[in-house]
Amino acid sequence: MSGATIAMNVADDSTHAKVLVKGSLTIDNIAEFRQTLVEALEASNRVVLDLGELQEVDITAVQTICSACKTAAASQRSLSAEGQIPDCFQEFGKGIGAPHGVPCCQNCNEPCTWFGGTK
Repeated sequence: MSGATIAMNVADDSTHAKVLVKGSLTIDNIAEFRQTLVEALEASNRVVLDLGELQEVDITAVQTICSACKTAAASQRSLSAEGQIPDCFQEFGKGIGAPHGVPCCQNCNEPCTWFGGTK
């Protein structure tokens, strides 16, 4: 899979920033994704990732999202998913042995949002 769309939109009232990712999220475009997340976390206390049309991920995507969760928590901000976590992300998590539903200290000791959480 090649190609991706990465876009950010901040709500008019700045209550949240939404980051939309379509296609692939891999080492080829992770720098752009990381920069978009940084800008979103600077723009709003609540960042929502829309990954509904994500079709491919690699370890750099998982590392970047986990790092953004940690950054958000440390600065009293939130990073959450809109809708279902895409199959490609869930399958990748299973493939690397990510623990499903285990409490995450970066997520108020709730199950990890990205690997089986409920937040």
